Amino acid sequence: MDNRSSYAAQTDARARPRELDLFDLAAFVWTRKVLALLIAIIVFIPLAFLAFIAIKPSYEATSRLLVIQDENDLTPGAAGSGGAFTLDQVMESEAEILNSDAVRRLALEGRSGLVSSAQLSALRDGFSVSRAPNSSILVASFEGAEPDVAANTLNAIIDAYLSYRVELLIGGPEGALDDRLAAAETEAARAEAELRAFLNTHNISDYTTERDAVLSRISDLQARVLSAQADSQSARGFARSLASRLANIPETIELYVENSVTGQLLDLQVRREELLARYQPGAPPVQAVDREIAALERFINNGGAEGQGQRRTGANPIWQALESERLQQESYANSQAQLAAALERQLAAARDEADRLRALAPEHDRLSRAVEARADAAQRLSIQAADASARRNAPSGAADAVRVVERATPPAEASSLLKPALAAVFMLACGVGVVVALFTGYLDHARSRPIAPTPDPAPQPRRRPAPAQEGEPAPQSSSRPRRNLPVLARVPDWS
Repeated sequence: MDNRSSYAAQTDARARPRELDLFDLAAFVWTRKVLALLIAIIVFIPLAFLAFIAIKPSYEATSRLLVIQDENDLTPGAAGSGGAFTLDQVMESEAEILNSDAVRRLALEGRSGLVSSAQLSALRDGFSVSRAPNSSILVASFEGAEPDVAANTLNAIIDAYLSYRVELLIGGPEGALDDRLAAAETEAARAEAELRAFLNTHNISDYTTERDAVLSRISDLQARVLSAQADSQSARGFARSLASRLANIPETIELYVENSVTGQLLDLQVRREELLARYQPGAPPVQAVDREIAALERFINNGGAEGQGQRRTGANPIWQALESERLQQESYANSQAQLAAALERQLAAARDEADRLRALAPEHDRLSRAVEARADAAQRLSIQAADASARRNAPSGAADAVRVVERATPPAEASSLLKPALAAVFMLACGVGVVVALFTGYLDHARSRPIAPTPDPAPQPRRRPAPAQEGEPAPQSSSRPRRNLPVLARVPDWS
């Protein structure tokens, strides 16, 4: 069984076609090199002829322009001043102006007076502008079929660029900048009139000032209202505290009590002195007076005269002072309450005015922006017009910041793409020949590949001849010569 499996595997491997490798492909090409060369020649000759007819030599004229950045110093040393960012901006702008169709139209009008789309397209295709990094020199080139035509065309474009640039930047002699300035001033005056009419319609003299004044007034009124309310409440509270104190204080009090006891004692003492002037201290009249004085003093000392006599009452001064203070606090509280009410009415009116001004803010802002924008535009145009007028009155070339470093001259040598085109055609022809050789070789290989024989499903083992018995003749071998069979598989001996 194992012998049968090995035999079948080797038979399948021999029947399966072998894969092609790189050496086989190289062999295909080498064996058919004549065919590949013939196909390459057949492809190369017509394509080369077409390239020779279609590609013509051209002449490229070149001119260089120096762009000066500093208008106050027109020397080449000032070129590129102002930083790389400003330099790149200026140089890109100059390159766009130089490469514009307006310049090409001016160049065609200066040369022939007629401008056609074909001529404009020819100038656009042949003209180019380049610039080295961080350089203030523009390199303009034009490619043409004839050297003189290329140089003259490029010089005409450069001259048109120089004149158009001056006209574009400072305004032409026809006064287009003055017309723009007049139109801008008219627009500015119209915008100012619209803003003034808007303010007059709404009774506003200065919107910003009145708005700020109203807002400031609202803030001040709010503070005053709060202060008046606080003062009113404080005064009412103080008046209530005074009223509670007055409830415990009598309105009237006794001012004093009049009696004649002290007067009588004084009269007796005066009389004793008069008697001493006439009598001795031991005289009966003097002693009688002394007894009256002693009796009256005992009466007074014993409190017999206290609280006796004529009484007099009146208003209590403390009560009067507190009542007066209470009335003042009540009056102040009422006045502050009235002030707070008046301030609240004023605050409501101020808030209404602020709301009115706030509603008018969008329209006012729009008109204000229009006035500012048109005024700025008129101012800029006024400055440009004054500068342009000064430059137009200056000597020729004083306002030109571009200098021609090198004018275009007829080129001596022509440039052509014929050689690269022929090289490309040659490579294409060789590639086509190799592809054809590979294809034909593969087809021949596929047709000539042998078909593997079909093996027997179960090969029978060889049998040994039986030994001859006595008296029987030995088997004779065939007279035909034996042919060795090819070895299809080698069966290992596993026993």
